Amino acid sequence: MPPKKLKESIIFLVNIGIVRHGSQSNSQLLDKAKFILKHIIQKKIFLRPKDEVGVILMGSDNSKSDSVTEVDNVQELCHMQVGNWNLIESIEKLQTTNQHCSWMEAIYAAVEYIKHECLDKSERKIILLSDFNEEEDVVNQFQVNDIAKTLSLEEISLIAIGERALDNIDEDSQTASEALLMSVLQKIGGQYLTFEHAMSDVRFYKRPSTRPMPWYCRMELGDFHIPIAGISKMPSDVKLPDMTLMSKTSTPDIPDQEVPIKNVAQWTDNNRTIHTEEDIIRGYVYGGKPIPVSDEAKKAMTPKTNEKCYKIHGFTARENIPMEYWLSDGSYVIVPANESVSAPFYSLVQAMVHKNVVAIVEKVYRANTEANMVALFPSVDVPNEPWCLIEIGLPFERDYGAIAQRPLKFVMNQLSKEQNDAIDDLLTSLELPDAVDDDAIDVSEKYLPGYMPDPGAQHMWDMLSARALKPDKPLPPIADDVKNLLEQPEFVREKCKPVTERIKNVFSLEKKQPLNIRKRKKSKERDNEQSDNGDVFMAQSIKKDEKDITKDNNDESKNMVPLSNACNFNFDEIGDI
Repeated sequence: MPPKKLKESIIFLVNIGIVRHGSQSNSQLLDKAKFILKHIIQKKIFLRPKDEVGVILMGSDNSKSDSVTEVDNVQELCHMQVGNWNLIESIEKLQTTNQHCSWMEAIYAAVEYIKHECLDKSERKIILLSDFNEEEDVVNQFQVNDIAKTLSLEEISLIAIGERALDNIDEDSQTASEALLMSVLQKIGGQYLTFEHAMSDVRFYKRPSTRPMPWYCRMELGDFHIPIAGISKMPSDVKLPDMTLMSKTSTPDIPDQEVPIKNVAQWTDNNRTIHTEEDIIRGYVYGGKPIPVSDEAKKAMTPKTNEKCYKIHGFTARENIPMEYWLSDGSYVIVPANESVSAPFYSLVQAMVHKNVVAIVEKVYRANTEANMVALFPSVDVPNEPWCLIEIGLPFERDYGAIAQRPLKFVMNQLSKEQNDAIDDLLTSLELPDAVDDDAIDVSEKYLPGYMPDPGAQHMWDMLSARALKPDKPLPPIADDVKNLLEQPEFVREKCKPVTERIKNVFSLEKKQPLNIRKRKKSKERDNEQSDNGDVFMAQSIKKDEKDITKDNNDESKNMVPLSNACNFNFDEIGDI
């Protein structure tokens, strides 16, 4: 088991005053800082409710006696606490002041605040938000080594957020405050972000990083065994919070108190008799007959002879495993369990690449569970990824009918060469860029697994936040930046424009009536044809019947017999049958 991750203790250093005498406070910068603080605290509320948060204001109107830090114009907005909606409301009410303060003084004040407030063991971070434009004579009063040593002794990491991007700026173009900040960050391994970058980074709720849990087994190839480790390529999605029913109750001490409603399961039979859970045996109903399955029966139904295994049954050509056979929702990355077995493992991977084959494997995840069939695809020469085998589940033959698709060969044979080429070009224009393209590296990284946020989950978080902060107002519409997640990328749209024009020219579109109207017209025409044929047939049959009647009358007069000898059937016997 990996070690349990420590909780985070984040202290926000927010500049609400001025950093240079004679300048004016920047309200736009404060609004950006509010946006960042609000979304970080919201993430803590939803995803990491045990993490603690503290806020220190630089440039506030206070005296030394009112603050734990005992530094002029530096005051804590709150004590260290878990994220909550009241803290977000307090942050939204912040206003700018004309008080002077430097971030260097605030760093020492934040360290004293951490010593006073953070008593439990935690991962400590300071997020500093300012424009870093202090005067040079103020900056010269502080030393890089002193600030770095103070942070390092308390094991505090520093993240600075400023207005300008300092990575691509020469040191001569930096202000004295920015140069001091970058030196401190370099000493302690800190991080620097711009306000725009930080705002786009905290806006969306992404999947939290988790430490992979490897699955160990021995891969069998005949009499040859290789210890392997399987790691899930895609971590599990973050589940939305469950709804909790609340009810208002009143007590003499606390009127209008909201308490959660607990659901108690009850089972009743046809006679409305209530039974407890101990009296219940679950089962199935087939053909109107209940088939009970007790816990003992479940244990007897589970396989007892299966052992944990990973056995290669054979190899097949890669084209024999098309994408329509890929059954599993996710995939595993198979790597050697340790360095001592890396040589035979990578020799197998290289041989599979050379022969262009895929391995068919029987996998039993744990003892006494059902066996599954999987395919192993070799993966080599992928940037920033090791050589490995990619495991993808396969269906059994009896299950393939449920996922089989209708073949498109008949439709493809009807296309001309020009139409077929246009379809190929359209599919090519819809492809996302590869990471090897230097001009598209930044673009391609946005479409890696786990990078794009879930629009549905993001909208749910936004609605919950709006309802918590403004319970009496109607819910806002879907945000535009959430809608943009579902839009086609601009560079893909530009690539598709000329191809779509070709599609319009080579394919002719005909307006057709809906299928139900066409069926109704065909059936009506069929009925009309049958009615017309029926009229002709009736006219012919009437004439024929007239002739037959005349002929029968003539024959009857010639061959008349007594009625008593015409039929010997006794109708009275019908009642006795």
